[in-house]
Amino acid sequence: MSNEQFSAPQSEPGGPTPPMPHTDPAQPSSTLPGSAPAGGAVTDTPPKPTAGERANALVKKVVIGLVIAALLVVTYFILEAFLPRWWAGQIGRRVNGSMASGVWTGLVIGFVCTFLPLLFFTLSFLNRSRLRNIPTIAFAVLGVLAAIPNLLTLAVVAGGGNGAHAGERIFDVEAPGFRAASLWGVIVGVIVFALVGYFIWRYRRQGRQLAAAKKPKK
Repeated sequence: MSNEQFSAPQSEPGGPTPPMPHTDPAQPSSTLPGSAPAGGAVTDTPPKPTAGERANALVKKVVIGLVIAALLVVTYFILEAFLPRWWAGQIGRRVNGSMASGVWTGLVIGFVCTFLPLLFFTLSFLNRSRLRNIPTIAFAVLGVLAAIPNLLTLAVVAGGGNGAHAGERIFDVEAPGFRAASLWGVIVGVIVFALVGYFIWRYRRQGRQLAAAKKPKK
């Protein structure tokens, strides 16, 4: 069979141009099933979850939340019964019944564990939005760690559990003067931090003023 019958008609030199097949621009071109239309947009949408699947997902979330809440409650009661007694024992062994040692230990712990957390939290606030918040997180963690001794003392003094009551008895016998001295240390720490914070604010204010003065005026 000859290939001439499948070849497109060609016009002779100088002859009329053969007519092209007519296409309607308003009529959309046919697309194959499952193929994407022009422009790359995908028309297929994922199937929506059924009511049973949504209910199962909700039940799973509720169960996970209840398990986490139960673990937090159990952890709180364990720590509430253990930490105040343990902390009071540590202070009692350090003071060993001496009034002078109890006052000195209370003042130092109360002051240091108040001043340093306030300072670290201030630095965390001042260094926000720098280096992807790494200094902010680091100073915040340091502030929490530095505040733990005062928080433990507060758990003994203000707690209502058996561990807190046992810790109070240990303070009375083995660490006289510690609780009152801790309170005074906290007060002094707040006052000293207020003074330091004022100087920090004044220094930063002067720096902003100098930077504004050096900018060329338009």
